[in-house]
Amino acid sequence: MATVVKTEYKHLEARPHPWRKQLYIKGRNMTVWQLIAPARAENQTPEEVAKDRGLPLEAVLEAYNYYEKNKALIEAEVEEEKRRLIKKGYKLD
Repeated sequence: MATVVKTEYKHLEARPHPWRKQLYIKGRNMTVWQLIAPARAENQTPEEVAKDRGLPLEAVLEAYNYYEKNKALIEAEVEEEKRRLIKKGYKLD
């Protein structure tokens, strides 16, 4: 029998959403992907992200760790969001 280990996060939390399951940054209206994506695009270090977003470095590192462990879920949600936007008539490049 497999044991399920529930991971507790200090800076991340689940929120109700019709289809999105990834965690959010506590105290912000921001998903983990919304934190990670611009940082990757700008090639920022976690320290730079923390400073620019006014977050503790620990929160940023926790978000990066969560992203690495849940990359498939987050990438699927990104694709779902793109699909929904295209359906609404947005043109995405």
